[in-house]
Amino acid sequence: MEGLRADWVEIGGLGRLAIVGIVLAFVVTLVLGFSITRSARGHLLDARAAMVTGLVEDLPPFPSDGDPTRAEYAEFDAAVRVKVLGGETVRVKVWSPDGVIVYSDASELVGQQFELPDHAASAFRGGTETHISDLSDAAHAFDRGHGELIEFYGPVTVEAGEVTAVFEVEQDASGLNDALGLIARNVWISIGIGLVAIGLVMAVGIAARTREVNRRRRQAEELLESSFLAQEAERSRVVSALHDDIGQPMYRLLYGIEGSRARLDPSNPVAVELDHLAGVVREMDDTLRNELRLLHFELAADAGLVTALEELADLTRIESDLEVNLSIDLTYEPPALYRTEIYRAAREAITNVRKHAHANQIEVHLTGDGERLTLQVTDDGSDSNDLADPGLGLSTTRQRFRALDGDVTLEREDSGETRFVAWLPRVKEEHK
Repeated sequence: MEGLRADWVEIGGLGRLAIVGIVLAFVVTLVLGFSITRSARGHLLDARAAMVTGLVEDLPPFPSDGDPTRAEYAEFDAAVRVKVLGGETVRVKVWSPDGVIVYSDASELVGQQFELPDHAASAFRGGTETHISDLSDAAHAFDRGHGELIEFYGPVTVEAGEVTAVFEVEQDASGLNDALGLIARNVWISIGIGLVAIGLVMAVGIAARTREVNRRRRQAEELLESSFLAQEAERSRVVSALHDDIGQPMYRLLYGIEGSRARLDPSNPVAVELDHLAGVVREMDDTLRNELRLLHFELAADAGLVTALEELADLTRIESDLEVNLSIDLTYEPPALYRTEIYRAAREAITNVRKHAHANQIEVHLTGDGERLTLQVTDDGSDSNDLADPGLGLSTTRQRFRALDGDVTLEREDSGETRFVAWLPRVKEEHK
């Protein structure tokens, strides 16, 4: 999850806009595809209903009492077969209000009574209904060999406006389905082409942004590495200068003072002053040794991270009453830059514990796998500092880690323990 958040921030505003645009375009494509297909189906059904209504209106009037004479029935049947039946129209029925089929081109249906279909009942109330039937009801027993049928229901009215019967015209739905399939295919192809075009434009934008981000990252890493190498060279020079140019003359000064002191009587005021000066030189020597030890340990991170952390743990035990438990699980040796940053982070965390936590024990865990290098420092103290206001050391450490695409977090448990976590991504091949 942290990696995804980091990637989301890293691609910048243009990259985020492109990704959101692709997602929105995909959603709009789905909505348009289904809505256009559904709208086309409705329009096709309406067009067929209008055509059927026109054909029915050209038929001779069916007797309003639903009981035609033989001649009237023959005339009506002949008109139906000439003007309506044929092509996609496979069945014509006329329903009475009580569910009796008073006319059908299938003579065996005439006179039979069925439960009045809902759409027929709606047509008796004056409406025009269009419906695609699955032919499961009993009135369609003779029609099931046709598959799906489109049913058109229209009212038969007399001059007073009363609905006396309902026409049902059934048409084969295969032609409609073929037309809808062709429309849907063309719609999806057109929208798909548009979506691909949008995706290509946005992909080009994302790629350009990614190249720019990678270029800037490489520049930052190169600058950081150059700065690191310069610091290491200067640190090595300072260690050598302190030891050779200051440490050695200081020893000669101390030996000279002690030699002069040995030639004087202990009660001589000059001897007392020389004793004082020798003490001052020894204090200076102790301070210099401590500084050299710290610098030497940081240099040791260049030779081996495990060795440097072990020496840091030993020094912490010597200089304080803290118990330091160190565990290391590395599957690879990080490069010098990463070793030094992890070492500095460990030193910063331990220094903060010694200053603020009032702890008795520190747990230091270092793990390195295929994804990242992680340092975790946990203490059992009760640090009262505000975590929302980190000190300069922690802020500087976090900035250095973020420059390497890592991060530093500091969390406090309910028990009062503080957990310091610093991580870096697995180093790329060119940095090894």
